[in-house]
Amino acid sequence: MKKSSRIVISSVLIASMCIGLTGCKSAKLCKEAGEGFIAAVLDKDLSDITDYCTDDDEAAVLFAPYMNDNDPVDLLLERAEVKAGKASVKKDSGSVVFTITLPDYDAVLDEDPEDIDEFEDLLDEMTDTIDMEVTLEFKNKRDEWLVDNYDEFIEDFLEELYDIDFGFQSEYEGWIDHDNWWGASDGVYTGDRSYIDLDVTIIDEHYGDDMTFTWKCFKDGTLIYTSGTVNDYGFLEQYCYCE
Repeated sequence: MKKSSRIVISSVLIASMCIGLTGCKSAKLCKEAGEGFIAAVLDKDLSDITDYCTDDDEAAVLFAPYMNDNDPVDLLLERAEVKAGKASVKKDSGSVVFTITLPDYDAVLDEDPEDIDEFEDLLDEMTDTIDMEVTLEFKNKRDEWLVDNYDEFIEDFLEELYDIDFGFQSEYEGWIDHDNWWGASDGVYTGDRSYIDLDVTIIDEHYGDDMTFTWKCFKDGTLIYTSGTVNDYGFLEQYCYCE
C-alpha cells in the first residue's frame, strides 16, 4: 500500500514539474515575441510589426498611420528602453507587462523649445524619465506566440505620443500654403480609381526655392507606391497610379 502511494505521489510531482517547465518556456517565448514586436514599433518597420500580430492584415491598417515621419515622436522612439515584467501563461494564451522608458518629455517641453533641434538637444540633456506601462496579450497559433491586442497597444502607447502638443512644427510644414487632392471630397476618394493626385502650393516666401521631396502612397496599410526623388519649385504635383 505504501509503495503504491509513493508511485502515485512521484507521478504527480513529475507531471507538476513538466507543466511548470512548459509554462516557463511559454512565458519566455511570450517575452521574446513582445520584445521583438515593440522593437519593430520603435523602428517603425510595418512588415516586422505585422509578423508579430495575430491578424497581419488588420494590424497593417491600424499601424499604417503611425509609420510616417514625425520628427519629435521619432526622437522619443529612438531613445526608448524596454523591459519585460510579469508574465502569465495559460494553455494557448498569455500576457506580459512591459515598461517602456522615455526621456521626460514633459520636463523638456516645459523649457519651451523653439524647434526640433532645440528639442533634441534638451532630450539629450534630460536625465529624468517617464515610464509607460503596457500589457501585451498573446495567442499561440501553430506553436508561435503572437500579439493579439495590438489595437490596445496603439491606444496605450502610440496615440499617447502622437497626441502630445510639442508646441512647434517642422520648418517644412510652415512652407506649405495649402494642398489639394484633385477629385476628392473633403480629402476622401470614393469608388474605383486608376490614380490619385496631390498638389501642394508653397508660401510666397519660399516659392521658387529649390526643394527635394519623396512621395509615398499606402493602401490598406500597405505601401504601394514610392516616388523617386523629385526636385521642384513652389508647386509640387504628384500622381500615384493604383492599378
